[in-house]
Amino acid sequence: MSRQKKQTILLIEPSEIIAAGLKHIIDKSHEYEIINTIPHPGYYNSTQIKPDIIVLNPTTINYDERLDIRPYFCPGGDNITIVALTSSLHEERIMQQYDGSISIYDSATRIIQKLQSAVEDALQNPKGERGELSSRERDILVAVAKGNTNKEIADEYNISVYTVISHRRNISRKLGINSISGLTVYAIMNKLVDISELN
Repeated sequence: MSRQKKQTILLIEPSEIIAAGLKHIIDKSHEYEIINTIPHPGYYNSTQIKPDIIVLNPTTINYDERLDIRPYFCPGGDNITIVALTSSLHEERIMQQYDGSISIYDSATRIIQKLQSAVEDALQNPKGERGELSSRERDILVAVAKGNTNKEIADEYNISVYTVISHRRNISRKLGINSISGLTVYAIMNKLVDISELN
């Protein structure tokens, strides 16, 4: 009888107690195994590990500097399942970046169920298409949030209207937001624009 290969997990958690407890729970499962634990995402690139799943404490990320976490962990567009490991509530804009979440207060059974659900969600709704906005795309996003028309944006940045439309399409694809109001809220939440600057 052949044994099914376990899915590999990289755990990013600064608390040794929480990391050890989660490792104990997960390693007892038949589907998953934690292959490495690091205290901070800054160590990720030095691990040379390409896990199937990353379980990450969201408090280890500075969301003011990094608008989207996925390009950091999946620079080549890999579709790694990214799961938040939470001990408290986080803003919706933060949690939307994850394929799922588990709480340190969940039971062992619930943790495994939530991991399975996150993996299934990542397969059905891949987020690899998303990416971090370029500086020009951030400029265009700010102009859109301020209510500028495509022509006004084109004139301001000395580009064609077609280029503006292309940038807007890329911004919507990367962020998964299609409405101007949604883009405006995103710009405000990510401190790209102050609410007092809006028309």
